[in-house]
Amino acid sequence: MNTFDDDTLLTERLHRIGVTAPVPRADPLEDVRRGRRRVFRARLVATAGTVLAVGIIGIAGVALRPLVADRATDPAVSPTSTSSSSVRRAESVAQALPSTFDLAINLIFERDAALAGAPDVVMRPVQEATDEAIVTWTAKAEQIDGGDQELADLASEIQRSLAALPETRSMARTKETLLQGALALSALSEDVLAISTLVPYVGDAEIDDEIEALGHLGPAFRSLGTQRNIMMTALAKREAMQHAGAAGADALSKEEFAELARAEAEWRLSLSAIYTSSSEPQRDSLDQITINTASAGAVGVPAQRAVNQVLSTGNLGRVTMTPEQHAASCTELFRGLQKLAVAASNELIADLAEVD
Repeated sequence: MNTFDDDTLLTERLHRIGVTAPVPRADPLEDVRRGRRRVFRARLVATAGTVLAVGIIGIAGVALRPLVADRATDPAVSPTSTSSSSVRRAESVAQALPSTFDLAINLIFERDAALAGAPDVVMRPVQEATDEAIVTWTAKAEQIDGGDQELADLASEIQRSLAALPETRSMARTKETLLQGALALSALSEDVLAISTLVPYVGDAEIDDEIEALGHLGPAFRSLGTQRNIMMTALAKREAMQHAGAAGADALSKEEFAELARAEAEWRLSLSAIYTSSSEPQRDSLDQITINTASAGAVGVPAQRAVNQVLSTGNLGRVTMTPEQHAASCTELFRGLQKLAVAASNELIADLAEVD
């Protein structure tokens, strides 16, 4: 069965498992449009309880599912014509976006390395990359226009979390507090990504589309990370079962399968929204990254094809990838999207400069 047959089978299966593995109750695209509601550290405790309740991290070693980062302004009340003040405010935030995406991705990779139990020789350069990204982001963040209270509150929260990063890292490297440290890193990366949802619209249709596309990148990165962690854990478990003489096809629990289906549904919605709102150069880049399968959940990418196979069949029976191969494919996809995010941010900066 080829990739597109898998995609058709997956669509049919997702209809059948609606109760067992529901798609997100709130459309991530609508979440981005509604306006982001801040729930600071209280969210960390609530999310930890939810994750533990479904057994995702305890069973799969998967990172938390943070709340959806919402768009700060509803397009229905967006400006109908450009104004110097809105352009200047948008430009102020946009200038920080390239370093914002770099920092968020580095935090995601650091979290996942901690969850995977990476040795110090591996963690050290990962943390150094994060530290370099923090220096760059901090310099840019200090130049953001302080006229938006929600943005100011978010920046302050991020700075507090960054100040506590040494303690967070210590927790993430200790078995007894690994979950707490991973949750803190996830919350921090989510807060950083949320900056991309707070770029104000300026009333120019093409530029507002670019702003809209950038706002959907956070949910895309989050859902991709969830899929990667679930699949990596399942593939490693299957490998161990096979070494013990078992088939290993059922290495995925019902809870993991449900979370994988939810994350894949959010991934498809977010990726489609990015593609629809992006400029032609960024759509071309997304076509290259996904091998022309952006509208089908990027199933042209080996790692996403494997997710598609699992969801269409209910097990790992048809997945031939090793954990190492899956990790390499996911990393390539992550880095490709990171480059796209930075390029799209720089394109927005240039376009805003022409309007101002």
